[in-house]
Amino acid sequence: MAWETPKGRTHRFVHPATAAAAFALSAGIFGFYFGVYRARRFAMPVGFDTSWYVWRARFVGDQGLGPLRTAVRPGHALLSSTLGSMTGVDQLRLAVLLPLVMAGVFALAMGALACAGLGARRVRWAGTVALAGTILGTTRLVGENVATLLLLALVVAALAVLVRWVSGAGGMWGAMALLIAAGLAHWMFLAVVGAMLAVAAASSLPATQRQRMAGMRFSRTDSGAIAIAAGSAGALLVAIIAGVLRAPFSSFEIKEDPARFIPKLRTDLARLLLPLTAPVATLGAVALVAGDGGIARQRRFTIRLLGAWTIVAASGAIYGAITLDLPPHRFLELLVAVPGAVSLAAAVRWLASLAARSTRRRLAPRAAVTLVSALVTAAAVSALSVPGALAWYRHGPGVWLDPVALQQTEVAARYAEALPASTPVVFVVGPLGPAGLVSVPLKERTIRAGFPSDRQVDLHIFVGEPADALAGRRTYVSPPIDRETQPYWDDVKALLGARPPMIVLKSMGPKQFDAAVGLGAAVVAPGVALIQGTEPPEPLAEPPPPRPVPRTAYGLIWGSVLLLLMGAAGAGWSRAMVGRTAPPEVLWSIAPAVGAAALMLGALVAAKLGVRLAGVGGVATYAVVAIGGGVVALFAKHSDSGVARPR
Repeated sequence: MAWETPKGRTHRFVHPATAAAAFALSAGIFGFYFGVYRARRFAMPVGFDTSWYVWRARFVGDQGLGPLRTAVRPGHALLSSTLGSMTGVDQLRLAVLLPLVMAGVFALAMGALACAGLGARRVRWAGTVALAGTILGTTRLVGENVATLLLLALVVAALAVLVRWVSGAGGMWGAMALLIAAGLAHWMFLAVVGAMLAVAAASSLPATQRQRMAGMRFSRTDSGAIAIAAGSAGALLVAIIAGVLRAPFSSFEIKEDPARFIPKLRTDLARLLLPLTAPVATLGAVALVAGDGGIARQRRFTIRLLGAWTIVAASGAIYGAITLDLPPHRFLELLVAVPGAVSLAAAVRWLASLAARSTRRRLAPRAAVTLVSALVTAAAVSALSVPGALAWYRHGPGVWLDPVALQQTEVAARYAEALPASTPVVFVVGPLGPAGLVSVPLKERTIRAGFPSDRQVDLHIFVGEPADALAGRRTYVSPPIDRETQPYWDDVKALLGARPPMIVLKSMGPKQFDAAVGLGAAVVAPGVALIQGTEPPEPLAEPPPPRPVPRTAYGLIWGSVLLLLMGAAGAGWSRAMVGRTAPPEVLWSIAPAVGAAALMLGALVAAKLGVRLAGVGGVATYAVVAIGGGVVALFAKHSDSGVARPR
């Protein structure tokens, strides 16, 4: 399948070489991060929030959206439950794979933005993708802030589509859809993106005035395109949150301790190896502003977007560091991931061009010039990947999901499943733990990750001593801990008088477990004591320990499968968004991100229609989304004749 571009050249829609290169780059980035499981011998998924992602994805797939705040930023749960149905992979194993796959998806989206807006093609495009993927290792985005990384991948893809729109191609609806899907992933951080777009629109006003005087429609002007895309997406997202999801706009469940903000900021700055990255990024920023690559209007528009992103992210980091009202390290990762990566790539591009010009002056053959440029690019990218590699393999996110706790929870779940429906089950947990003030939420999430989805609403947490739980009174520890655990007491206090079954797991409070045994609790399995409730007729069988981390070969295969599934789901939609004249690097770079967005939006519709995303419902949802994209691509009419050409 082919078509004629305005310049008369023929592009193929499939373009297998570029598609293969995009897949290889993203799979390579996945492998770059997946290797930590072998290097550090991790047996469980990394990341503090892993248990939260696991239980929510299972619940949404089995029970739908709504209860237990699962309607709050459900993007990851919708995507993961659908992909779990397509692959048959359990959510615990997907928690190993999908966060690392998203690093490759984000890097490809960055390549699409660099190609569409800055003219980065082939080797330079590949270098941008590689740098964007590896520099993430210095941040907390990979394996830790998964929802934020998903949001960034979709936002950057939306910016690439928006750049195509201002060039004259179709696709405004695509940018809006991507921004809405990004909001489903993390709508609080989408507000930060909204501030960035507002700054970009304001800085584009002089150019917009000139464009209007030249007779350009407002929607095609720089400020107009941003205002329409951001405004429409924001309004639709508010309607979805309030009218469809009926969820609160505040989406934070665990508030970070402000006392940890500055130490985290220092740690993240140290991981960047600033003596290496800061000068290179500065050189790249200068080269980016002074350069003349790509098409003039798209380049200026993209630079304004990146400049606005830098202003908002840097201002947020500085404000947070001074006031501690906001986490400055979260703004730092936004600064590093997008404008930082683009600046590093621009510096590499400048060095490669310098080497190419030097070789060309010696009257070297064209092939030699190309080879020198490629070698310089590869060497520079390799050197700049060192900070990410060192940070990830030395200090990357640790494992917070305790396999023993998960095993004990599964034993307790077998007991709970034998109880009559809607019977409350109370877990008694200790108030202290390695996570400080948020130790109890971490314990709750771990219990939920091992508990059956159909009994999640019956699960309640008592924080404190078994004797207090039996007496129906609260255990007081200290004012800070008591404030953090107040919601748990508010939830459970009305149940205690009805003498519900009470369970204590040794992994969730060794002191409380020993106290329960001293009070006569029945030990129904190793590390599992029943304080109150009907004892099972015989000890419960202990399940085998969880082994979610696949072998290296299988992990690489499953990571590739997830990439292919998202790319296939998004290929048709991507073609319809970016237009017929889009470079193949743009098309195939945004396909996985577009596929993720399409699956999230399609799964949202399916879930609200009552379709269960686990099993056949998820497979059907995927099929409808992927086939729908192909149909839209087949019948879409693009007006690319107005696409700006290099001058």
